[in-house]
Amino acid sequence: MNALGHPPSWKQPFLHALEESDKLKLAELVRASEHAIFLRQQELKDSSDHHEERSEMSVAEVALQTVKTHRLSCLS
Repeated sequence: MNALGHPPSWKQPFLHALEESDKLKLAELVRASEHAIFLRQQELKDSSDHHEERSEMSVAEVALQTVKTHRLSCLS
């Protein structure tokens, strides 16, 4: 959660990607998730806080790679 009590901006597309069954929509959600995670990492790069969120983003990146490998491999 951020200071306003909302989940970080990268979490929503990531969670949607995990639930999506349509491969074309899934591919778009994976791209959106990766981009959102990248942007959030850039926001946090000079901060020594947010350890839990950084860890969550690392896990999310591995999960997205797994999705790409196992669920989207036929689109490559």
